[in-house]
Amino acid sequence: MNNLFTRYLIPTAALLTIASQTAAQNSETLEQGLSNSGTSVSNLLHNARYDFGRGLTFTSQDGASSATVSGQVQAGYSWTESNIYEDTITGELFADADYSAISEFSSDARIRLGGSVMDGKASFFVQMNPSGGGQGNDNLVDAWVGWGLADSINLRLGQQKMRSGLSADTSANDTDFETVTRSIATSAFANARATGALLEGKAMDDRFNWHFGVANSSTAGADLDDQGNDDTDMMVTVGASFGSHAGNSESWSEGDLALTGDMQWIAGATVTANNQVDGDSTQTVNVFGGFKSGNGLAAQFDYWTRDNDFAESDNNTPTGYSVQASYTLAKMGSMQPGFVLRHSSIDFDLDPAVDDVTETALGVNAYYAEHNLKTQLQVTSRAFGDGAFGDSLETTSLDLLFTLVF
Repeated sequence: MNNLFTRYLIPTAALLTIASQTAAQNSETLEQGLSNSGTSVSNLLHNARYDFGRGLTFTSQDGASSATVSGQVQAGYSWTESNIYEDTITGELFADADYSAISEFSSDARIRLGGSVMDGKASFFVQMNPSGGGQGNDNLVDAWVGWGLADSINLRLGQQKMRSGLSADTSANDTDFETVTRSIATSAFANARATGALLEGKAMDDRFNWHFGVANSSTAGADLDDQGNDDTDMMVTVGASFGSHAGNSESWSEGDLALTGDMQWIAGATVTANNQVDGDSTQTVNVFGGFKSGNGLAAQFDYWTRDNDFAESDNNTPTGYSVQASYTLAKMGSMQPGFVLRHSSIDFDLDPAVDDVTETALGVNAYYAEHNLKTQLQVTSRAFGDGAFGDSLETTSLDLLFTLVF
């Protein structure tokens, strides 16, 4: 299936369909607005509401339709020291006797438009990155439309997160995290958007959630073992989660910042199968869990295992995990301090020269409005196993990130 068609034309057509339904539903209001634009603008502003961290929401007079405009900006600095040397001829990695360091500043921004019409039966969400930080370095991050098939069943069509792990699914705006960077295991096995259909349902007061998705590119990452995805690759994902409160892996927010005294937890699993046009196929299983004590303590984990069936090379079964624990204190004036420790590892099940990649990250955070306004400082150490001469390949990085969600 053509990538341009699935990623742009289908979401655009669906959005236009919703827009036409909304126009028909509110035709009388539109006619009045044309005849009396001053009154129309007044009503629009009267029904507008701004919530910090959530955006500016416009609601129709009858309450049947609403749209929210929001966004975020992030600015960061990264310093990395490494003893890794790559042979320019063979591509092999070696440990250099001298450490080299690089540093860089970075910035990122996103603009979002989301909402619902027909009393919430239909929904839509578009997220753009002006700097080109979306999927495949594109400006488009998300673009999907949803339709309520029943009271507890919803269908989403377009480019979106297709459920691949708790640490990857968390928050559509990718900001509700206690760490500056995602773990090496999350980046390798998950943390990618896909274009397709996601059917989701819930039961037991929304505490039990399930999903089934079909897309034309893998939701389980393209970095591991250099297995890229073609436009016509087909993937299928199915999974479920259960928790103490309503919500699924997408609604989970890292850390126990609210300090409500109410314990929360979530557990789930997802299975993803990806068949590629070159004959390769992968089957990935993810198991995850999250916990919040209600008094500042929080923890979560992800575990992945992937069965690689390669058409022209040896098969292998890489595995990876990420474990994270944190403690957040009560606000001290206008600032709420927090601490986080994460350990992650990948076993590529390949040559020992690239085996047993491990990572440990320690972070100190200053929250001013929970995840909507925060400053994060993180030190990360990575070890890439044994090199050709038995030397340890290591990197140490220092990351500083400022986040504002508006």
